[in-house]
Amino acid sequence: MFLSHPIKSAFLALCILLPSAVTDVVAQDMSTYYTVTHPDEFDIDWGAFYRTMTERTTRLREQYPHHLDLAFGDDPKQKLDLYLPKDSDLSNAPVFLFFHGGGFREGDRAHYGAVAEPFLKQGIITAVASYRLTADGFHYPDQPTDARNAVKWLYENIAKFGGDPDSIYVGGHSAGAILSADLGVDRAWMLAAGIPLSALKGLVPVSGPYDLRERGRPGEQYAYAPSTELLAEASPILHIGDPAPAAVVAVGSLEAYQASSEELVAKLTAAGSEVHY
Repeated sequence: MFLSHPIKSAFLALCILLPSAVTDVVAQDMSTYYTVTHPDEFDIDWGAFYRTMTERTTRLREQYPHHLDLAFGDDPKQKLDLYLPKDSDLSNAPVFLFFHGGGFREGDRAHYGAVAEPFLKQGIITAVASYRLTADGFHYPDQPTDARNAVKWLYENIAKFGGDPDSIYVGGHSAGAILSADLGVDRAWMLAAGIPLSALKGLVPVSGPYDLRERGRPGEQYAYAPSTELLAEASPILHIGDPAPAAVVAVGSLEAYQASSEELVAKLTAAGSEVHY
């Protein structure tokens, strides 16, 4: 089984959108982000990226039905925004759950609603989740716990919005790629959460380092998993067991994550997944 054609088409559009570097969208104050306050340390103008994505999210919300701030926990960051296709008779639609990047220290779902657009055009319900950040004092395994609880919330609630709880895909960019890989490289956690393994159909991590024993970008080294032992525990590539049946692993040709991505592809393939790189 591989990702359905609408999912693949929408995913390709997402890959074009993410590297691109008004109104009432309320998000974490991006003026405090490390990438914004230290622009000389990065090749990308992250301030412009966040402004553009927030504006695109505003426009998307004017065009598509949506439900904001759906809580899967008690913390303000433990919420997701749900975007629906325009079909008023929606039923059993596939569901894509997206996790934003930001080195686990910055970012918010309100910046990233725009990633839903190519999926909505293909009839796919899209959820964009926030999660607790290291900037607020949260560290591994808080973020993977949040990601799992977001999947659990979708499985238990998405049918009320016209979605198919047995057709969930997860993906993300950068730090979100790590979280989506963590969810999908070994589905054992799903049984403890009361979710059938078959509900998770595929994962689509974009531009992520999957062995966290390597140092990260400026300002984020070791903040996520602040010990040698935790860095190994938090590395999805070291814990591949019973993975999701399908995956697309994407990385930019000028990024530093090709080797990690290629190794993830090889290990997922060896474990029985159908993987495209």
